[in-house]
Amino acid sequence: MAVAISLIDLALSIFFTLAVVSQWLARRRAHQLLWAGALLVWTLAVAAETAAAVRGAWTPLAYRTYYACGALMVAGWLGAGSLFLSASPRLARTYTIILAALSLAGIAGIATFPVDPALLTRTDALGFVEVKVFPMIPVRLFVILANILGTLAFVGSAIYSLARLRDRGFSGSRTGGILLIALGGLVAAGAHSLGVLGGPGLFRVSELAALLLIFAGYILSSRKLPTPSPATAPA
Repeated sequence: MAVAISLIDLALSIFFTLAVVSQWLARRRAHQLLWAGALLVWTLAVAAETAAAVRGAWTPLAYRTYYACGALMVAGWLGAGSLFLSASPRLARTYTIILAALSLAGIAGIATFPVDPALLTRTDALGFVEVKVFPMIPVRLFVILANILGTLAFVGSAIYSLARLRDRGFSGSRTGGILLIALGGLVAAGAHSLGVLGGPGLFRVSELAALLLIFAGYILSSRKLPTPSPATAPA
């Protein structure tokens, strides 16, 4: 059952990533590019997780891929896309530069730190490695910082969008979209805890729910606003 859900999650991840890339190619908006990137790393993480589930064991390459793409980058790059949609360009660019530096440093640490294959056999009921394979410094610290930044970015964007909607400065669909993306990001961040409480099936269902929320939020936030007709346009 867990493998089947992972395969469904992987198929939907690929489909949604291609859909967002297609829209970015048509419109060339910065937030679309960043959300496409976030969905791409999500897809790579799910692919590594699915490969481990099908094989029944983690390899060092699969674990490095899952950790770099899932633990390190998903939340941060979702937040970057949200900021480009709701915040000032200067803030969004500054955040993205900082996040890129954290991501590159984290990837370098994950790629070069030796992984003991014996540690990868120590898995929990979910099939996930239950020991700390990487040290706090120089690897896990970057993961923590990137996730804190990402959470602050997409939750902050959602709160800001609500305030703008109240002041009539934002469309309802864009605000709703950013709220759904924020909720999806929080579900993704809490997916492992849900899995520990409810078992492997719940973990993978929560991953799938997070993906659906994020994509639904993207669709809402990317809708073109209707152009007022001359008869209804304000004088």
